Amino acid sequence: MAALRPTLKTCEPGDKTPCMKNGTAYLLILKAIEPQGGLIHGKLHDAGEHCAIGNYFEAQPKTSLPSGLIDEVAAVNDSVPHATKRQRKLFVMRWLKWKLAMLGMPGYALAKKPDAVK
Repeated sequence: MAALRPTLKTCEPGDKTPCMKNGTAYLLILKAIEPQGGLIHGKLHDAGEHCAIGNYFEAQPKTSLPSGLIDEVAAVNDSVPHATKRQRKLFVMRWLKWKLAMLGMPGYALAKKPDAVK
């Protein structure tokens, strides 16, 4: 998916842009989407609204992310096309918290992986 979104800053060898990885990246994405009313589907930006990755780059414009992480988060964001923007945001937030718990981040322990929005 990152190849389909060439405006994204991915981590490249020799690049001097700070590359956020692992728990740091997931936590920064979570923090970027928390204040938003919802997340859009299928696009990085649209009329001032953003998907999860779009919100991250709005909040952290001088950083980059590994392309695999971008693809992973974008896939989760776009995995519920029938959901409302708010439902999508809540779904992505639950998934990010689960991911942080799986990485051993304190304070993010969840009982199970979030189910898809019905």
